[in-house]
Amino acid sequence: MANGLCLSTSGQPVRVEMSMTIASIDQISEVDLDYTITLFLRQYWNDDRLIFRGVNRTLSLDGRLVEKLWVPDIFLVNAKQSFLHTVTVDNRLIRIFPNGDVLYGLRVTAKAACPMDLRKYPLDEQNCTLELESYGYTDEELELGWKAGNASVTGLGRLDLSQFTVGDYNTVAKLVKYETGNYWRLVFSFQLYRQIFYFILQTYLPMILLVILSWVSFWVNHESVPARVTLGITTVLTMTTLTSAARSSLPKISYIKAIDVYMVMCFLFVFAALLEYAAVNFQSNQRARRERKKLRKQASEDKDKEVVSRDGNAGTANDSLRNSPSTNACTKRVSIATTSSSQNEENCKESSVGIELRAGVGERRRPTFAEVAQKVARRKTLHFKVPEIMDVNDIDRWSRFMFPLAFVIFNIIYWIGYGLV
Repeated sequence: MANGLCLSTSGQPVRVEMSMTIASIDQISEVDLDYTITLFLRQYWNDDRLIFRGVNRTLSLDGRLVEKLWVPDIFLVNAKQSFLHTVTVDNRLIRIFPNGDVLYGLRVTAKAACPMDLRKYPLDEQNCTLELESYGYTDEELELGWKAGNASVTGLGRLDLSQFTVGDYNTVAKLVKYETGNYWRLVFSFQLYRQIFYFILQTYLPMILLVILSWVSFWVNHESVPARVTLGITTVLTMTTLTSAARSSLPKISYIKAIDVYMVMCFLFVFAALLEYAAVNFQSNQRARRERKKLRKQASEDKDKEVVSRDGNAGTANDSLRNSPSTNACTKRVSIATTSSSQNEENCKESSVGIELRAGVGERRRPTFAEVAQKVARRKTLHFKVPEIMDVNDIDRWSRFMFPLAFVIFNIIYWIGYGLV
């Protein structure tokens, strides 16, 4: 047995060809950006030192004899973790053919990195790879290649993944450069198409139902404040819970994902339904305030008319008092008589006081300069005036039509824009 570097007699690098059978692909993680794969890896090469004669059959050796032979130092480039199965013994085999051909097979499980573009998540498709390379032998010593191109990979058609469907795959052999030299690398790439039905049931459908539930408030009387406020706040909080649960299974990335767009828009629709009731309630209170103000103004005008009517009667009475004989007589006595008794003076004073009191009924006090200036300043002040709506129920009637229409338009744009329809 020879365990040194196997060099061909021609001095050319040893060619090692590979094939694999995929046993399973699972645990595809968007958070860690990796996947777990279990495969049967087979390597083929020729070692002139192992040619034997006299026995025209293949020798199958125990896997423990691998330590006595030279085998390629292949490793998985993008593997985060990997291990060789050892139950019940090391899962590897060696077969040697009479012409020196060697088959080396082993069963490996690896967690491999898979960079993902999640901008269309969960309406996305991902391209993952499994890369194999020689660790120590450069291209001058070892040449890697696929045994039969894309046919070198089998088993994908039997896979049944929980959230994905395996699509097209491809195999490539290429040279990569390092400081220590050039190395051959084999790349197996495959497409993963995400199955949307799970997300429709778990995320999209609950959010759609919550948005529809928020529209129920448009049919509830606007005077039922507890019912409408409770319904609005409940839908907003439930939408927040759904959003948090959906984002917990995603990595914290900077760009916006398709599911983020849908969740934000659904949240805005639910929140807008709550704001719609705030607008209805505000307009209702404004209308009630205007009605009360109108009633107070009407009552004030009625009172003013009553006062004016009373003032007119008082003026007529004053004129009759001024022209009455007693008044004239008193005036004449005060102006003409040079001497009079105290009794006559008292009578004149009482009469004049009575006349002045009666004449003063209904006279309005003139406003002061400060009051006039304050009124002028108040008129010049700019006030924000909310557009007056004749019937606050019109807001609910329009919302019953506009909210569903806007939501349907958004869904059409969303599903077409992300390529599902």
